[in-house]
Amino acid sequence: MELPHTISETFHRSHWLALLERYGVGHPKALHVIEAPGILVQTILDEPPGRISLEGSPGNVLMFNMSAVQGLRQTREGRSFVSNMLLGDMTLMPCGVPSEWSWNSTCDRLDIILSADVLGEETKLDVMDRFLFRDREIEAICRRLYHEMSLMSAAHRLYIQSLVTEVAALLLQRHSTASNSANGLPTSGLSRSQARRVLEYIEANLCREIALSELAGIADLSPYHFLRMFKRTMGVTPYRYVLERRVEGAKKMLRAKAASLVEIALAMGFCNQSHFTTTFHRAVGATPAEFKKMA
Repeated sequence: MELPHTISETFHRSHWLALLERYGVGHPKALHVIEAPGILVQTILDEPPGRISLEGSPGNVLMFNMSAVQGLRQTREGRSFVSNMLLGDMTLMPCGVPSEWSWNSTCDRLDIILSADVLGEETKLDVMDRFLFRDREIEAICRRLYHEMSLMSAAHRLYIQSLVTEVAALLLQRHSTASNSANGLPTSGLSRSQARRVLEYIEANLCREIALSELAGIADLSPYHFLRMFKRTMGVTPYRYVLERRVEGAKKMLRAKAASLVEIALAMGFCNQSHFTTTFHRAVGATPAEFKKMA
């Protein structure tokens, strides 16, 4: 049975491909989509040249160029901008703005759509309209996002959400209508009660995918504030903590020698045995099979 977010991701992927067909643009070689509350991320590889018109997006849109050089024409609200976008260049568009795009060569890029309340109901994200800009911190995160999204079989939804939340926070602070008055980062950590509830929830759900929004909800915080307050309390990000707990759980099962590697991988929330082996080896310095022999 497909999960709701998987169904929504499949719908978005089909909708995008249908849009390209409507304008006579060929399909890209690869199109990966991940959706979470307030977030939609898609990576595109080798999308053929063409022209499309888009209705206003329900969220703020960040487009990050991954092509070496991309000749691009953007038109919105009666203004046009033509440029050769270099690798790492970005364009930013507020909610609800119709636009036209044309590009003259195959395109590799990362698209991020962020709802106005992605950082919490108390913090509205309303980005500035920017045809072309660069930001080193956002660029570094987008490069990691593009890499993770290209490894869809092993992509951690929790990690993707964490990275996108970092992008949203930087956009709020530097590239939004609230940039001059944006709140600073939280200076305190989780309370003992919040931390206990979150850690107990993680332990009880290691066998399945855990979303950042779930953990934030348990602590009654926005994902933006939870991400920072968790790290201040635990010393690592939620993604890193969950990964460490999965590896520790796998160690216990390997020592017990009662389950196969496939069974352990699934019981600890890894998407397959290969992902389990790679992650375990990176963390422990030995493969699960080697660890099992030594245990």
